[in-house]
Formats: sequence, structure tokens, C-alpha cells
Amino acid sequence: MTKTTKKTLSNTVSSSLETFTHRALIHGLGLLGLLITLCFFTATYDSAQVKLTLLQMGAITLIFLWGTVKMALKKNPFTKERLPFLLPVLIYIGWNLLCYTVAPYHLEAAEEFTRFMIYGAITLLAATELKAEDLPILTKYIIVAAWISFLYAGLQVVNIFWPGADPVNWHGFFTKRVFATHANPNFFADFVVFSSCIIGAAFAISRKKSLLVLLVLGAVCLFFTESKGAWGAYALAAAFAVFTYTNTQALSFKKHLKKINLAALAGVLTAALLVSYFTTKRFQSVSFRMHTWLATVEMIKDSPIFGIGTGNFKVIYSAYKRPQIFYIEQAHNVETQHPENELLEQAAVSGILGLAIFLWLVGFLLYAAWKRLKEMSSSATSPDVRLYLLGYTTAFAAMFIHSLVDVSIRFTSSGFFFALFMGMILALVMPVSTQKDIPHTETPTPWYAHLCQFVLAGLWLTVAILIILQFREITAPLVLHTWSEIVLLGISWLVLCGALLGAGYISIRSACLMKHVLPICLLCLVPPLLYGSFTMFRANHYYSLAITFTQLRKNDGAIIYFTRAIQGNPFQVEYRQFRANLLAATLQLTQTFAPNRGDTKTASNDFERALRDFEAVEKASPNHPLLHHNRGQLYYVMALRRSDEATHARNDGEYNWLKTEALSYMAQAKKSFQRALKSDPVNEETYAFLIQIGLLENNLDEAQTWIDRYYQGPDGVTESEFLDPLKQNPRMQLLQQQIIARRAQGSNR
Repeated sequence: MTKTTKKTLSNTVSSSLETFTHRALIHGLGLLGLLITLCFFTATYDSAQVKLTLLQMGAITLIFLWGTVKMALKKNPFTKERLPFLLPVLIYIGWNLLCYTVAPYHLEAAEEFTRFMIYGAITLLAATELKAEDLPILTKYIIVAAWISFLYAGLQVVNIFWPGADPVNWHGFFTKRVFATHANPNFFADFVVFSSCIIGAAFAISRKKSLLVLLVLGAVCLFFTESKGAWGAYALAAAFAVFTYTNTQALSFKKHLKKINLAALAGVLTAALLVSYFTTKRFQSVSFRMHTWLATVEMIKDSPIFGIGTGNFKVIYSAYKRPQIFYIEQAHNVETQHPENELLEQAAVSGILGLAIFLWLVGFLLYAAWKRLKEMSSSATSPDVRLYLLGYTTAFAAMFIHSLVDVSIRFTSSGFFFALFMGMILALVMPVSTQKDIPHTETPTPWYAHLCQFVLAGLWLTVAILIILQFREITAPLVLHTWSEIVLLGISWLVLCGALLGAGYISIRSACLMKHVLPICLLCLVPPLLYGSFTMFRANHYYSLAITFTQLRKNDGAIIYFTRAIQGNPFQVEYRQFRANLLAATLQLTQTFAPNRGDTKTASNDFERALRDFEAVEKASPNHPLLHHNRGQLYYVMALRRSDEATHARNDGEYNWLKTEALSYMAQAKKSFQRALKSDPVNEETYAFLIQIGLLENNLDEAQTWIDRYYQGPDGVTESEFLDPLKQNPRMQLLQQQIIARRAQGSNR
């Protein structure tokens, strides 16, 4: 074989690898977006957990594939021509990495921070891999997702007027608000807004009347989400698209630009007035946001430089939470995970500088798109590419606008697309890379590379079998009552098996086209990482089972499943909080070694196990809304138990020891309850326990003090709608009567 023939064969192999992986990456991004939009799984406690799992598994596969192929081909995706455009993204990622590193808490924030880094990698992948000819492919995936999502949402609308039209068991989760296959009406509304921008661009290109029908259907569904912020974002997106198009593309409208711009402004003002009108119909939502935003501003003031780190908002917010929020929610176990304003969250988690970097990134993308659109209007660029750039830029702008009053982009169903659209805009505005291919010489594939390929195939087979067996464990107990449940279960199996087969095939095929050991070895990391992601999905299923057992009052069974959930996902401290509460309820004080109840090394009792869990929660999330209250309950119960045991003591020594234990536990209970009021100053249960302690200690003045403090309400709360009902609380009235009766007894003596 001649040298020329060898070089040709080598270049052919490299070309095959690059061509195959490029198609795999583009279709992989589109398919991942489709699955994230449509997948919904109610057999886990969090029905959106499947979206996060798909993001983790799909993104890990695509990111590793992208990186290893670039390594195998010796191509640098961050060339000198591209670096100025990618710099805002890289600085944004780097700054948030630094903020997370210096943040006070890492365990509870790890899952969200990992998701943030995945988003950053998706943006860089899309920016450096996408080409203009790939846009129709990704657009088709989004349109397919919109057809399915909008049609099902339409069925939910029909179900409002004709109950029973929707055959699946999750209808009515949000009363009459439609949510399609999303976990929340606001998330679905966000999808309607940004997908409508893309559908509009696709219609302008193809002129297909079916796309007009899809747009109208989306607008109808959007109305029934009752998401006022999304309505405003929809109107602003339309105005943005008209303004941008007429000022950058439609030169024939040059004479009428002022009128068109004024008309767009009038549309925005009209939308603002309508949103304001409907907002007054549900003012509680506005009140909730305002109190949350004020608390977030206080957080920013206390950590203005590095912020608190991505993922830590839900950990630290409880220390700043306004008491009014508890009255509005009428709950004490709800953790606010985000402030429903992206700019405030950026400032809170990454400091004022982090907010500035984020605004720089958003502004740079919009400016670069505007500038590129103006350049395209006077060049030979295809009109289709211009419209795609306009559509995706509008979608990105709409999501940003909606995020000012919503949390959608902080969750998977919107966050993935926000990251993808940033990458797509960059891909369309960056100059084409002039990087030359490095010539390859034909060399035989070394035996150890073949060995790595064989190991990779074995890992994929093993992980696929394990995941399938575990998914069977999850789905086997499900009782299927209707044909729709049977169909949905069948679809879930098809999606799982199809995703595993596709990801495994792409990874193994790419590895077989590589000749270097290092990129193949890196691909071997993908199957174990995917298994780890699925383990968290299974942990959420165990959590769901534990909650079910708790509702059935089968505490021992619930503890077993909470333990399994903790083993599957140690980052979620809520699992430990629940287990600790159940251990406090059962309170078996016999020393035994019970791994199913949380023992790992030595024997212990339920009191010790519960304390360990509470300590773990406090370490990861010290401001958990119920942590100190529940620990106070544990000490209170132990104090009563020791006091009761003291009455049956066999001798004075035992009596004195038990009495000392009881007094010590009661003192710790009082301390925990008082600490609980700092995080939740409105919890009736906490006040009741402190009053009971005062009665038990015959300290009537202290008991009265806690009743008075309850009636007075927390500092800063002046609203009569919150304070007036407190004086009518029958439980407090009964406790007040007990104090009065005790005082009367004392005076009679």
C-alpha cells in the first residue's frame, strides 16, 4: 500500500468519526430536548425527577462524546477566532465555580451546581459544534415536542369543560390550570412562549399553514395556564421580534420604522396593562413575590461579593424568610428554592459582580445577534438562516423576560433550552473556524485500544442491564387500572430502552472509530456516571414509597425506604429529615445494629439515630424550616419518657439519674424550640410546646409570655389579615384557660 493510499484511508477514518459524531450530537441535542419536554413519571414523589435524570444521562453522554472526539481529532473548539465570542460564557462559568468553591455549604447545593455546569457545557458544545445547516433539524424536534405538548394541553382544556376527557391520572394536579407534560403550569407556559417564537420563524420560512394552527393552539393553551408573567413575556417577545426584524431586515419598511416601533411599544404597554389587571385578581401571588424579593435583597447585602454560591439559595433563604410568607403559604415545611426573579438570584448566589457578568453575557448575545442580523441583510446569507437567528434570539429574550417574575429557567424543562439557545446564537454569530485538519498517518490500532473498546462495550451492557432491572423494580408494583396507564407504562419502557440503546451505540461506535487510548478511556467513564444519575432517580422512587408508608402509618416500612433513598442520593437532606422524624415517632430505645434504620458501624437506638440525622441536616442545611422544631420534639418526648421512668425507679440513685436526664432533655427541647422560632416565628406547634413546657415546670409567667408572643405576632408583621385570626385560635384559647385555672388553684392554696 502506498503512502498516499494510507493517508487517504486515515483521513477517511477521521472524516467518518467527525461526520458520525457531529450527526449524533445534533440529533442527540434535539432528542434530549424532546424527551425533557414530554417525559412525566408519577411513580416517583417528584414527577419532574425524570426530566432531571434524562438531562444528566443525556448531557453526560453528549458532553463526553464531544470532548473525546475533539481530543481524538486533535481539534481545539476554542480557537482564536471564536474565543472573543465564547469569553463571556467562560468567565460566567468560571466566576460561578469560584463562588461555589468559597460558599459555606456544598452538599445540599451539589445537585443544582452540577446542573449549572451541565448547562454551561451544553452552551459551549452547541456554540462550537452547530452549523447553519443543523438548524432545521433542531427546529423539527422542538416543533414535534410542541405538537405533542400543545395537543395534550388542549385535551386538558377540554377536560375543564367536559370532565373525563383526559384519561390519565394526573389531570387536575393544578385544579383548572393546564400544564401538559410539564411539572408546573408556569413551566409549560414558558415552553409555549419560547417554542412559539421558533414556530413563528419556521412558518416564515416554510409558510406551512399547519404551523399557524400550532401557534394558535399554543396561544389558547397559554391562556389556560393562567401564568400572567408568561402572558407578558409572550407579548414582549412578539414586540421584540417585530422591532428587530423591521430594524435589521425589512429595508422596505424603512420609511415606516417610527410607526412600526411605536406600534410595538403600544403592544407592550397594552400587554402590561392587561397583566396588571389580571394580577390584581390574584394579589396573593404578588404579595408572595414582593416579600420573597425583599428577603433576597437582604441576602445580597450580607454577601455582596461572592454571593452564597449556586444551589445555596434554598439552604440559606430560610434565615431571611419573611414571616408573611408562612401566613400566605399556610405551611411550615415548604422550602422556597428560588426567589422568582433571575436577576435577584444571580446577585444572591454569585454576588453583584456575578450579576454584572450575567447581564454582560445576555447583553452581548442580544447585541451580537442584532449586529449579525444587520450584516446578513446586506450579504448573500440565506434568508432562512436570518429567520432562524431571529427566532432563536427572540426565544432566548422571551425566556429572559419571563425569568424576571418566574423560576422556569432554574428547572430542567426550561434551563436546558436556555443554555441551548445561548449556544445556538453564538454558533450563528461567530466566524467560521479556519482551523486546518491535522494530517494523519495510517497506523494500526494498538491492542490496548481494542481492549478499552471491549471494556467500554462491557460497561455499557452491564449498566444497561442494571438500570433495566432497577426500573423493573420501580414499575413492577404499579397497579394499572386503565388503558391509559398501560400505554404510559409501555411508553416509559420504550423511552428507557431506546435511550440506553442509542447512547450505548453512539459511544461504542465512536470508540471503534478512534485509535487513541485516552479518549476511549474517558468514554468508559460515561456508563458509571449514567448509573449514578439513575440511582438518584431510584432514590426519589424510594422516597415516594416511604411517604406512602408514612401516610399508611407503617413507620417501620417507611424508615427502610427512607434509608434506601438516602443511600441512593446522599445530597438530598430532606430524606434524612423525614427519617429522623419517623425515628422520633417510633423511638425504640433498645441498642441494636440495624442498617435499615441507618446504622453503618455500631449498634444504636432510635434516639441516637434521629440525633445523627438531625446533625447531618443541620450541617448541610442549618436553616431548614422544621429542623429545630422537630429536634425539640425529640428532646421533649425523651424528657417525658425519662420522667415517667423515674416514677418507677427501683432506688434513689436510679431516680436521681432519670430525673436529671429528664430535666436535661427538657432544657434542650426548650432551647431547640426557641431556636426554631428564629427560622419560623409563626408556627403554632412551636409556641404550644413552649407553653406546655412552662406548664410542666409550673412556670406560669413564662407560659403566659409565649401565649402573648403568639397573639402579638412576629416582629414586622402588621397586616390585620394575618394577625386577627391568631386571637381566635381555639388551641391557644384552651392553653390560656389552663394557665388561668392553674393560677386560680395557686391562689386558693
